[in-house]
Amino acid sequence: MTLHIVRRRLRLSLLCGVILAASACAPFSARTIAPAAGAAAPDFTLPALDGRPVQLSSEQGHVVIVNFWASWCGPCAHETPRLVQWYEQHRGRGLVVLGVDSLYLDSRSSVDSFAKDNRVSYPILLDGEGSISKQWRAQQLPRSYVVDRGGVVRFMRIGELTADDLEAQVLPLLSQG
Repeated sequence: MTLHIVRRRLRLSLLCGVILAASACAPFSARTIAPAAGAAAPDFTLPALDGRPVQLSSEQGHVVIVNFWASWCGPCAHETPRLVQWYEQHRGRGLVVLGVDSLYLDSRSSVDSFAKDNRVSYPILLDGEGSISKQWRAQQLPRSYVVDRGGVVRFMRIGELTADDLEAQVLPLLSQG
């Protein structure tokens, strides 16, 4: 291993240590804890594009994909047709997809156009203040959580959900109901 690589790794290790120390010293109120696998999904209520309020806990009894996205996000645009297809194929078995747009980083007209252009058939929820996105730690988009029929988070993905995720994480939960 060259000296250059050793120095680079040392710098990265030191930087990671500083970041971890800073986050550990942050006041508790300044930290949020992302929903973790095995934990109850934090409840929320957000308005849908059509104006009706949608509450996550009202979907108990269904398998829910909570998908945080934005209209300007390339990977989100790539993932959306896949989510629409899964929703259409499996909603009869109890699959619900809730697309949470981080509206504080987006515009309502862009969201409307995106949903229309992509023929999104599942509810698009508007997180106008960003409070739910922050609570669920959805800084990187897309970010998705799979919540089981009992309201427990079973899986989280930063980046696009894949066909493998559907096979390994979602379909087994749909079979349990």
